[in-house]
Amino acid sequence: MNARPFDHLYTLQRSPLALAPVIYQFYKHRETTEQDVLLSYLVLPLVLYPPTQDFLHKAKSTSSLRTMCEKRERLAGLVERVQQMKSLTNDCLLILSAEGCIGFDQRLGVTLHDENRAENANPRIMKAAERLATIFGTEHIVTIYRMLGLKSL
Repeated sequence: MNARPFDHLYTLQRSPLALAPVIYQFYKHRETTEQDVLLSYLVLPLVLYPPTQDFLHKAKSTSSLRTMCEKRERLAGLVERVQQMKSLTNDCLLILSAEGCIGFDQRLGVTLHDENRAENANPRIMKAAERLATIFGTEHIVTIYRMLGLKSL
């Protein structure tokens, strides 16, 4: 099987080593809540999708989950993207946990420990993850999933 250069670029850009700092950045700007780990599965599908990434990059401090959901094109195919990126998210969480950057409490909340290395991460995606944490704010996890149109993982 011959791989094309495009396949190699895709593999490098979607590497868990390159994307783990994105998830860390999200939790760095979010307060720990019960079952917080469930939000991990939304981070990559949202920040890597160009329409949502553009919105997050331009988001203001007054932006909310409701304003993000106003245009349905930002959420188009989210259910499929969540399913496709579930194993990638698991790999990222495993890397962060193995490096001692994050931990999990008994209520599935994410706790940060050591600073994560972000040399391999795209700064635009890192900023989008930070803004996503702000937009999710103090919303309850069930509310976030419902507003995004997700019924389950």
